[in-house]
Formats: sequence, structure tokens, C-alpha cells
Amino acid sequence: MKITPTKFVPSALILLTLPILSANAGGPAFSKIVPALDGAPPEGFTIGKGHIAYNGSIDGSIYKVDLRSGEGEILVDAEPGFDVFAGDCYKLGMRVDKRSNYLFAAGCQIGNVYVFDADSGDEIMQYELTPPFESVINDIAITRDAAYFTDYSSPTIFRLPLSKNGRIPENANAATPIPLTGDFEAGTNLLGVFGNGIVATPDGSTLIIGHSGSSKLFRVDPTTGHADEIIVDPPLEGLFIGADDDGSPILDGTFLDAIVLRDSVLYILGAGWNTADDDKVQVVVLDDDMLTGTNMGMITDSAMDGIASGALHGDSLYVNNARYFNFPGCLPEPDGCTEYWMTKLNIYEVQ
Repeated sequence: MKITPTKFVPSALILLTLPILSANAGGPAFSKIVPALDGAPPEGFTIGKGHIAYNGSIDGSIYKVDLRSGEGEILVDAEPGFDVFAGDCYKLGMRVDKRSNYLFAAGCQIGNVYVFDADSGDEIMQYELTPPFESVINDIAITRDAAYFTDYSSPTIFRLPLSKNGRIPENANAATPIPLTGDFEAGTNLLGVFGNGIVATPDGSTLIIGHSGSSKLFRVDPTTGHADEIIVDPPLEGLFIGADDDGSPILDGTFLDAIVLRDSVLYILGAGWNTADDDKVQVVVLDDDMLTGTNMGMITDSAMDGIASGALHGDSLYVNNARYFNFPGCLPEPDGCTEYWMTKLNIYEVQ
């Protein structure tokens, strides 16, 4: 249901806060469903220059696709010998620095960060953040003078300095760890995991980081790592302990994953823990101090299936679908490869 001020009073705040920018202006309509690379289980997603998007897979591949035409190509090949059942994971979150047209990709359990030419797919650099298999380097935020990376396995972020016009360091060990302190570990950590989605304010003075284990959001000082919990009213829908028919405890609800920021509005992506029917994007309007926020509601769509990451293009939020409840890869005929796609959502259709 598309909300209007007569149906839901806070929608007026959304409409005032979100600038109306049409992704379709001046050309043919963009498709709601954008095909991705079959058989490549996706996680990271970003949009670069114009309407070119990048869908990254845990198998190491990156698929480059035109959101307008739906035509795409493999920009970076998958890692040889990838085995999802062995727990292999090579790429997670991605972001493009439009100044340099460099595509940054978090290296998951390898503990590194890749930098590619977003046009050609040529590898420009690798940075080692931690030794392999000691951390899970997850999501990325890029500011004028640094790129920041979350660590899913510890209360830490990493800072990679950037020079004017997005120039990157020549030293492969240039990234430094910043422990997250303050409120960051407050609350019950249901999964034993930590930072996931991360965004930065336009001036780079503040980071906002999602904590998947506690289903909370935090305002973080990027210079010190001090974190203050953002109090959201009503609270975010996240993971909780439920019970099955015989009373045994089970984990249920929505796993908070990626975060997208425009002005003072957060779009918080969540995949259903036990079923894709619980997929949702929660919309939070932050107050000026970014310590409190109003949960305006959620965006849902039947074309979402295990949403993992997203990016804005005009008044549309594109999300990729990891399809966690489907076979991740390819099977011999007649089954073939699992199909993947991106879903275009209207940011004003908040329930």
C-alpha cells in the first residue's frame, strides 16, 4: 500500500524528508526485476556511475549489469574450486568510489579488501585487514578521506585512508583497526556476531553501524570508535527467541543486514530467518542528533527472497536476493542453476 498523508500521518514526514528523484525520467521505465548471474549466490550489491550496478557473490564473482536494459556481463570471475558446502566465502559488501571509479569489495573470511576498476574489472590492489580465517570482513562505507569496513566476527571496524580524488594507498597493510566501544556490545547478542551494515554521513564525521547479533543501530565516531545506541521508536523488528510446538526455543524474526542512507532516512534491510516471507526493509527517520529515530514502517514485496544488500537509484531502492532457502549454485540437468535477481522497490511505498 502506498501511504499518503490521509492514510498515515507520519508519511508526510517521509515525503518531506525524501527528495523525489525519478530513476525513470527521460527514458524507458526500469524493470522491477533485474536478472543476476545464475548459480552465483549473491551478497554484496552496489550501484556505480549512471545506472550500472554490481552484484557480488560469495563465490568471488562480480556481475556488472545495466539496470535500465537488464543486460549484464561477468566483470570478475569466480574463485577456482569454490565449494559453498565447505564454507567458502570470498566476497561480501561492495561500494564504488565514483571519484576514482574504483570498486571496493570486502573479502569475507579471507580477511582482505579488493579494489577493482569498475569498468574493466582489472584488480588494482588488495589490502590485508586481518590474517585469513580470523575475521569476516563484511560491509563498506566510503567517505572523502577513508573507506571503513565492518568485521562481522568482532566489535571492530577498519579504516583505509584515501587521498584527494579517491587515490588509494600503495601499502597493502595501510588499513588500521578501530575497536568499537561505548554501547556497541550492549544488549543480548543472539548470534554471537557483530557489525554488519555501515553507512556514513556526507561529511564523513559520523558512521551508522548495524549490529546483527542484537538487532540494534549505533552512531559511531570514526576517529575513536565510540558508539552510542540509536533509540528507535517503535523498536526495529529483528531476531528474537520463540518456541516451536513442543516449547523448544527457536530463533525467529528478521536478520538485520545492510543499511542504506539518504539524508536523514535509513533503509534497513532484513532477511527472514526461517522464511523469506519475513523479508522487509524498515524505514527509520533520524532526528538531528542521530541518537533517536522514528520507525515509519516497512517496505515489503513478494519479489524479495532473502535480501542481502541494496543501493538507491533515484526514488528506487534496488535489493539483491540471496535466496537463502534455495540450493546455492548449480545442479546437473534438469535442475540447472539457481536463478538470482535484483528487485526494484519504491521508497515511498511504506506500510
